[in-house]
Amino acid sequence: MKVYDNLDISKVIEAKPDITCIGAFDGIHLGHQALIKLAKTISSNYQILTFEPVPKKYFNNSHELLSTKDMKVDILSKHNPDSIIFMNFEDVKDLSPVNFCTILSNKLNTKAIVVGKDFKFGKNREGDVNFLINHFGSSNVHVLDDYEVNDVKISSTLIKSSISEGKLNLANQYLGYNFKLTGKVVHGNRKGHEIGFPTANISINTNLVVPKYGVYEVKVLVNDEIHEGIMNIGIRPTVSNELKVSFETHILNFDEDIYDSVIEVELLSFIREEIKFENLQQLQSQILIDINSIKNK
Repeated sequence: MKVYDNLDISKVIEAKPDITCIGAFDGIHLGHQALIKLAKTISSNYQILTFEPVPKKYFNNSHELLSTKDMKVDILSKHNPDSIIFMNFEDVKDLSPVNFCTILSNKLNTKAIVVGKDFKFGKNREGDVNFLINHFGSSNVHVLDDYEVNDVKISSTLIKSSISEGKLNLANQYLGYNFKLTGKVVHGNRKGHEIGFPTANISINTNLVVPKYGVYEVKVLVNDEIHEGIMNIGIRPTVSNELKVSFETHILNFDEDIYDSVIEVELLSFIREEIKFENLQQLQSQILIDINSIKNK
């Protein structure tokens, strides 16, 4: 599999795919996975085309994301495309629909396409599914309808709302996998060490959606080993007056120096909201209750 990062649209790629699957793929949720599955049912020789930055992020910098580029590559690669293409959105946002389709044909060797029914492209979003059909022919354009779970349309917006509300069970169901946060372990104020529950403080990409403040049951991937843990997301009101959001994970039965290591934390369920305690002893007691709550499941 080849990854084309920041594709030069003036050059012809090496791949000769039977079909090109196109989308923003933020989060690669069940709807996106259905799109990929449709492409694979047509031909195993397929490529994935997406955009960097995500168009909604380009037009609104405060737009939160479910996944970084690296996360996209990691998840998309599991679907075994021949190639993953990241097209610089700046290069194509003002193209006419005809010119965009010409790039698909002449530079990306596109013969057939898989898209969602709401796919828009070109300057002012003038291109749509009907335009693709007129350009490539109806037999070469395969369109996926809205993907629903229990009569609910799955979308990145819906999943982000679920995460922001602490509804991890729903978010993970709609994603088709556990929502995860990845980051480097950085030094904190060591308050966790003082009360007997050391934490790994991780630096998170600021473009990602921030889950509801509170404590979560998590799985932690450290050096290719999976551990149980609890994660606090929030402003730590008991020990700090700062409003900076922190991501702190206490890894159960773990005592290793992992500073500067990159770890992956999967959020499984929301345990409770963040609380300001009167003292560290109350915080210590509550952390023990939180740990026992996941041990007793």
